[in-house]
Amino acid sequence: MPSSHALEEIDRALAAQESWLGHIERKASAHRILSTLPYGKVPFWNRVVETVGARPNRLSRLTAKAGIPDASLIARLLWRAPRYDVVLLAGGERADLLYVALAALCPWIRTPHIIVDAHWQKASGGPGLLQRGLLRLARRLLHEVQPHSAEEIAIYEREFGVPARLLRPVPWSTSLIGYDIRPAEPAQPFVLTGGQSFRDYPVFLRAAGELGVRVKMGLPPGAVSPEIRRLVDAFPCVELHTEWSNRDYFQQISACSIFAMPIEQNLTRSTADQTILNAMHQGKIVVATDSIGPRIYLRDAINGFLVREPTVEAWKSALARALNLTPEERAAMADRAAFDARVRFNERIRLGRTLDNALGALDPSQRPSWACQLARVLVSKAASSRAA
Repeated sequence: MPSSHALEEIDRALAAQESWLGHIERKASAHRILSTLPYGKVPFWNRVVETVGARPNRLSRLTAKAGIPDASLIARLLWRAPRYDVVLLAGGERADLLYVALAALCPWIRTPHIIVDAHWQKASGGPGLLQRGLLRLARRLLHEVQPHSAEEIAIYEREFGVPARLLRPVPWSTSLIGYDIRPAEPAQPFVLTGGQSFRDYPVFLRAAGELGVRVKMGLPPGAVSPEIRRLVDAFPCVELHTEWSNRDYFQQISACSIFAMPIEQNLTRSTADQTILNAMHQGKIVVATDSIGPRIYLRDAINGFLVREPTVEAWKSALARALNLTPEERAAMADRAAFDARVRFNERIRLGRTLDNALGALDPSQRPSWACQLARVLVSKAASSRAA
């Protein structure tokens, strides 16, 4: 839990943000903004953004196998998009990507589109070719693509063919609005870890096991691999929990003394952003792999620790540094972590940045006519043919 002094500083900083957020809301209220991003717990967003979401139907079982829970969303977006000034899409949803590719083939749709929360891992074979093809088709309507990190600009241009001029990073945020998490004081002497996307648990568990550090790990039942099961059985200090709900997991974050986030190497995307920030929000000492996502939020030995190499020894060293902090060092690091998560990376400020970017797409002088855009495509293809 942050100190009372830190909480006062956080309150002052949040109060200062309200003026800017109010300015963004007033500007956005003059436009029609359509979005597939469901943020029902953020009032100012819902006052200026109309959300269209997935609706389970009889075909959902079939389309869900292709990663599209509601195919009707595509048709509803195609029908509504021309009547709006800007459309915000979820970068992690296949339906949204398929929709914008189809929309770009409809000359009567000229509304600029922004892909928010683009966190894409390079895929090989057919899926990779399909993704690049859809993004290429969507180019006419794409005003902006928002990954989380500036590091991803060169990666997304190289791996997904998105021009650097369209890439504008917006860091992710906490997600604790609406949850009543009671702080555990004092923190209990255990390290918490969990989640299933691109995690490097074997190296972390061996390091923690060799140190004899008590670890609680939360995973969905289907995410427990035989290797993880063997490591849990090999080290009595490690507890595996598959029964926790999201609220239970957040409460465990509140109770732990250290939060660990081991991440796989060679990713083309950020990952674990939200989970790391939720731990920082509660003033926890976070130890995470030195990867694209953690580097956005963690400053090594200032508001957390980065594990520089994906080895057991590197993890043991980082965990030892966190465990051996003096009470004064721990309190100062916890306050800095909480300030960053609650002020620099809170959910309201992230959505404000997204709306601010959307307003940039509403300047008519920045939106060439459909004929002009078509001419650019034809000229580009002609130039490519001559070069070949």
